Parts: sequence; structure tokens; C-alpha cells
Amino acid sequence: MSSEMGFRDGDAAELARRLEVFSMALFVVYAVRIAATAFPFRPLTTLWQLTLSSALLDAAAIPLVALCLLHLAAYLDPANSALGQRRDALARWAILAVLGFLLLVPLQALTAWNNVAAEQARVSREQTTATNNIALIRQAIHAATSIDDLQARLQSLQTPSLAIRFERIDLPLAETKRQLLLRLSDGEQQLKMRINPPPPEAIEDLVKNTLRGISASAVLAAAFAMAAQRKGSEVPLLVEILTIWSLQAAANPKGPGRGPITRRLLGSPAAREEDYFERLARREEEPSDPP
Repeated sequence: MSSEMGFRDGDAAELARRLEVFSMALFVVYAVRIAATAFPFRPLTTLWQLTLSSALLDAAAIPLVALCLLHLAAYLDPANSALGQRRDALARWAILAVLGFLLLVPLQALTAWNNVAAEQARVSREQTTATNNIALIRQAIHAATSIDDLQARLQSLQTPSLAIRFERIDLPLAETKRQLLLRLSDGEQQLKMRINPPPPEAIEDLVKNTLRGISASAVLAAAFAMAAQRKGSEVPLLVEILTIWSLQAAANPKGPGRGPITRRLLGSPAAREEDYFERLARREEEPSDPP
């Protein structure tokens, strides 16, 4: 019986070592993938932020599975102190992953808003530029006193962004101006038709993708919080947070954040439970008012 139990323990230790290797390999794969996506490093550009955020979310299952495998390996081989220390260290580093995915929530919302604002600013800028250019041409046509003067005025307005083509026609000045103004009106309408805001479908896709990314970030933050653990704590970070909230709600029915539990958030779970039960004991010992 003892030999069979020893054989099972040996199998568990061997499986734990294999799971540890698989876990480390997954961490390396994730790090290489994110590093390749982040290079070249341009944190101030919107495209870089969107690309990196998408890469972090799309490949987030890799480090999450790696962390779970490491927890399982430490559970199968509790006698391996080095494995336990590695598990504890990576569980503490997972707190940074929780904070990172939580930070992606406002970052994605801000990036989407900046994209919409940038498109609106572009449309407004192009419309303003087109209106000003058309006004300059119309003013030059009205102010011309001869055909040569008209040609000179239009040529003076010639710029790379404002292409003006003047064709000399054998007509009086008034008729030439009228023909040019008609062509200018047609060109103005065509120009305004080319300057269009983003279609509603594009805005809807942007909103859907942003909401999808925000939801994924929140779920991943909760998942990593279940695998994360503070130093000196015996429960996962998510369980610790939920315990704090439940104890706070029970000890302070009038509202959160008013009792001593809030001031002891960084204490151990045992200390928080002891504080809560001490408060209950004091309430029971207080004499009740005579009827």
C-alpha cells in the first residue's frame, strides 16, 4: 500500500514538473508576442495604442492558462518549495495584470472617443478650407476689371491644394465671369459631396468593438484576480476583495467606507474577520434599554 502511494506521489511530482515547464513556455510565448507587437515603441500614437490593446486582449488567455497550470503544479507537488515560491511570485505579479486590464477599460473608451473627435475635426477642417477657397475665387472673379486682370487674379490664387484652371474664351468680361461663377458653383457642390463624415455603420462598428474590448478587459481582470494573490494572504485577490465588500456591507449597513474595516483593507483576511466578529460580540454584550 505504501509503495503504491509512493508511486502516486512520484507521478504527481513528475506531472507537476511538466506543468511547470508548460507554464513557463506559455509565459515566454506571450512575452515574445507582445514585445513584437509593441516594437517600434510609439505610445503617443493612437494606432500603436489600439494595436497593443488588441494584442494584449487577444493573447490574454496564454498567460492566464500558464498561471493556472503553475497553480496546479504547486498543488500537485506541495513539497517542492522552489515551485511554491515561483507560484507565489507570479501570483503577486498577476496583480499588475489585473491593474493593467482594468486600465484598458478607460483607455479603450478614450481612444474610441478620440477617433470620433478626430474624424469630426477633419471633416470640419476640410469644409472650412473648401469654403474659404471658394470664397477667394468668387471674390477674385467679381473684382476683375478685364480678362487679363481676371486671369492674373486667378493665377495669384493658384496653390497645390487649390487647382484653378482658366480657359480664355472669346466672350465679354461679364459673360466670362458668369460662366466661371457657374462652373465654380458646380465645383463647390462636388467638393462638398466628397467631404463626408464617417458613415453611421463605421461609428456603430467602432462602438461595438469598443464595448467588446471593455467587456473582455473586465472579465480578464476578474480572471487574473482569481489567480493573483497578495504577499502574506492565503486567499486569491478576487476572494479577498469580495470578502472585504461583504464584511463592509455587514458592518456598515448605512453605507460603505465608514467603519474600521475600510482602514484595514491591507490586513490579513483573518484580521478582518476577527474585527467583524468582535464588533458583533460587543453589540450582543451591550445592555438593552428597559421597556
